[in-house]
Amino acid sequence: MLQFIDLKHQFGPTVLFEGFSWHIKPNSKIGLIGPNGAGKTTLFRFANGEQQPDSGSIVCSKNTSISLFQQIPDFSPQESVIDTILHSIPDYKEYVKQKGEISQKLEELSHDAPEFAGLLEKQAALEEAAHVNGLHTLELEAKKFLSGLGFQEDDFLQQISHFSPGFHHRMALAIALLTPHNLLLLDEPTNHLDDKSKQWLVEFLQGTKKSFILVTHDPEFLNQTTETIAEISMQGIMEFRGSLEDFLEEKNEIHAKLQMQYAKEEAFLKKRLEWIERFRAKATKARQVQSAVKKLEKRETVTAPTDSFWNKEADYKFHFQNSGKVILRLEDSGFAYPGEESLFSKVNLELSPGDKVAVVGKNGAGKSTLMRCIYGKQGFTEGNMYVGPKTLISYFNQTHSEVLQDQFSIYETVQQVYPDSSEGELRSLLGHFSFSGDQVFKSVSAMSGGEKSRLRLALLVPQPSNCLLLDEPTNHLDMVTRNALQSALLDYPGCVLVISHDPEFLKDLCNKTFRVANGTLEDLNCEFADYLKYHQEYQEKPQAKPQTKSSGGDGRSSQNQDKKRKKKLQKQIDSIEQKIEDLELQKESLEAKISSASFYQEAGQEETLQEYEAVKAQIEEQLLAWENHSHELDELAVS
Repeated sequence: MLQFIDLKHQFGPTVLFEGFSWHIKPNSKIGLIGPNGAGKTTLFRFANGEQQPDSGSIVCSKNTSISLFQQIPDFSPQESVIDTILHSIPDYKEYVKQKGEISQKLEELSHDAPEFAGLLEKQAALEEAAHVNGLHTLELEAKKFLSGLGFQEDDFLQQISHFSPGFHHRMALAIALLTPHNLLLLDEPTNHLDDKSKQWLVEFLQGTKKSFILVTHDPEFLNQTTETIAEISMQGIMEFRGSLEDFLEEKNEIHAKLQMQYAKEEAFLKKRLEWIERFRAKATKARQVQSAVKKLEKRETVTAPTDSFWNKEADYKFHFQNSGKVILRLEDSGFAYPGEESLFSKVNLELSPGDKVAVVGKNGAGKSTLMRCIYGKQGFTEGNMYVGPKTLISYFNQTHSEVLQDQFSIYETVQQVYPDSSEGELRSLLGHFSFSGDQVFKSVSAMSGGEKSRLRLALLVPQPSNCLLLDEPTNHLDMVTRNALQSALLDYPGCVLVISHDPEFLKDLCNKTFRVANGTLEDLNCEFADYLKYHQEYQEKPQAKPQTKSSGGDGRSSQNQDKKRKKKLQKQIDSIEQKIEDLELQKESLEAKISSASFYQEAGQEETLQEYEAVKAQIEEQLLAWENHSHELDELAVS
């Protein structure tokens, strides 16, 4: 399907691949793992042709088509959501272009013009190809995918500029899934996804018959969707069929055996060398000594196994500075963009040392804006904020470009922030985040998303603080770095306010949970672990409609009504699909008739053309009905 053969590639002094080879076979569901900066994203770019290695070859089989989901989408802010999705599919974009050109020419020509019949044939061929390739139903499919990823029906025609980066991420994911492919490359698809959207993606990947390679730092998601773990290294890939936990267990066993083997070899060499030194000067032992030396020279060297990346422990602490009993307090605070309704209002919050607060809520609810207001990036437009006299706030936001500058190296970046620190101190700081040796001279512009996150955290650690505001700090972080961050935050005596879509990260960390919903901040009065356990109680639900009396007080009547409605909707959907199929056949028959050379010499041309337009209109009408019924069925399925 796809082969990487003897690749070599480096960024400046950093060698990324040296003799790297990997063969991806059909029907693969692979989880690609490895430290940040190991080359996972670069490998995807090689596969997609966006980037070329310094040497080596990439061989793609004849029938392989690749779709790549990348970490950072870039969209036109004025275009609507649905148009952005559709125009990002090359086949659909070309179809719309050709259809428009043909329609324009048909309008300009009279029916008896010599070119008219040829244009109709071309139109019929275009529509037939579109039908075969599923372009006629692509918009419906796109809306279905967008709905699964958390968009509402009213969002489809809204401009991109109205949505947060998290929703841009979801749109890019929908495009990758809709783009025709038989090999899907997914680079951190779960970032910015809430539980519902993540579960939709899990079910999609479990149900797909196409191959995919997944990079994610979400162990649960990885185990739910993949069958093979592939660990990347400079030379190639080590594949393991099974779960991530099984892979790490086996890897640790291998590492322990190598350590034991190395220890035995070291003990043997020490004994032999002591014996050689003891008898080297004795003439009677000269032959035996010489023989022992030759045997040692021929003996295969056993090198010391390097410490496993996956077993690294947290070895840094955030620089805590003593504070008062109250770090900060919000009193009826709110925020509104100029000329718009309040994003949130009447927010009341008090933070004290030791508070570890998870801020949850739907994308776009205002979580990041609330955090920016607390830090002072934006001012609250109503209410008050009290900050303690000893309070020192440090802030980690989602946007790397606000802090990091592409023209500097990793070392220059930390040196500018901490100019009074020695080279040893700066290298020690960077070493805590797996930047060592010549890696520190890598430019920011060449860094992966995970490396940038690690560098941002490194900048945060030495800052004196007693309040940390963390907006999606685990995005792009590998599991080891994420676990080290969690451990460091647990040891931090100050307060932490954190937004994250990583439940495993929050579960053992946060002792309080607040939800941004319905324009305010709600204290759920529970640890995040309890929030996970009972989170269905806290989901945002539409305002309840008045209930009619029923004989059952336990809601069974309502459940029975839902079941009946689902059955009815499914029957209606099946009926509509049959009607669409019949109409498509009728349309194809009319197109064949219209495309015939003798059509315009026969009587009844106008009636046939009118019938053709009427059938097209009926298909559109039925497709709209199908969409509405399917949407209602989906709503009932999750209610």
